[in-house]
Amino acid sequence: MVNISLDKITLIGKNSEDISVSDISMDIKAGEFLVLVAPINNGKSQILKMIAGLIKPNSGTVFFDGKSLNEFSPNYEKLAMVLESQALYPHLTLRKNLEFGLKIVNMPKETINARIAEIANLLEISSLLDLTPKQLSGSQRQLAAIARAFVKRPQVLIFDEPISELDSHLKIRMQSVIKRFCINLQATVVYATHNPSEAMTVGDRIVCIHEGKIQQIGTSYELYSKPANEIVARFIGYPEMNFIEFETGDDCKILNLIDASYSITVPKKIEDTVKYYKRAKIGVRAENLRIVPEKPNAIPMIVEMQEYTGSQSILYVSREQQTLAVEISLNEHYELGDTVYTELSESGIHLFVDGKIVI
Repeated sequence: MVNISLDKITLIGKNSEDISVSDISMDIKAGEFLVLVAPINNGKSQILKMIAGLIKPNSGTVFFDGKSLNEFSPNYEKLAMVLESQALYPHLTLRKNLEFGLKIVNMPKETINARIAEIANLLEISSLLDLTPKQLSGSQRQLAAIARAFVKRPQVLIFDEPISELDSHLKIRMQSVIKRFCINLQATVVYATHNPSEAMTVGDRIVCIHEGKIQQIGTSYELYSKPANEIVARFIGYPEMNFIEFETGDDCKILNLIDASYSITVPKKIEDTVKYYKRAKIGVRAENLRIVPEKPNAIPMIVEMQEYTGSQSILYVSREQQTLAVEISLNEHYELGDTVYTELSESGIHLFVDGKIVI
């Protein structure tokens, strides 16, 4: 197993359309499944390519087991990369694409055939082995690219949006297949996706990136329950965290909600802290809001939409410029335009000041 470290990696974009990667430092433990998550075009691919040695940073260093990539090239027998573009040889059948890297290292034919049969069966692509890439669908080409990496049984696996073209059911299955295979292989994995749900499903730890900068590193639970800032809170989890901007009253016991033109008393969880800030935001997840009968401190809102998500549903309610997402049970139903009263759960409240979490 291989430890990978990035020390203050910076890559400056060549033009205004390129995302610069700034001061990236992280340690990827041997055998860890680390996920980089960010919106599209936020620097994930550049980081992966620097780890793989395909591009050089303007400054900073990548280390493999403590040895700088400036001093050696990665052993490509022990490293495999799955690109979003697949990068398959168009003139070769899928079988020959899978054989190619194994033949270069003079692997015995019997071993090659056994590996291809094993991986093709795992990914359910055995019937496609005699087809060329142009005869495959986009999702089949993605599976082929994953298969080509798997047959190498590398020590380091780098994935760049490997399942973006799969349908929702196949995505779920492939998340399980990829995670299980990498655990059994004891490979060190760096995996990039723009999908927070995917990141939270497969990652041992997650690196949340925005505009080429690390916002937070942690487990799924840490990023969801204890986001470092508003960027992470909005990006991780569905629906995104609700934010209610307020100004404190003169006695610091009342919060004047700016976009909703309404006032509530200060929740106990933040009453000792909020007095230090004239203006701030409350952050609260949909599951920490509830619809209650009319009562003091419950905010009157108008029903805009109800979204069914399975065993629960999300009720979107608004008041003037403020919109909130509230998780409710499936058997609750409200009509468009209904007035409901929304209450904040004390335990789920976070306080944000200038975009950063305070509580």
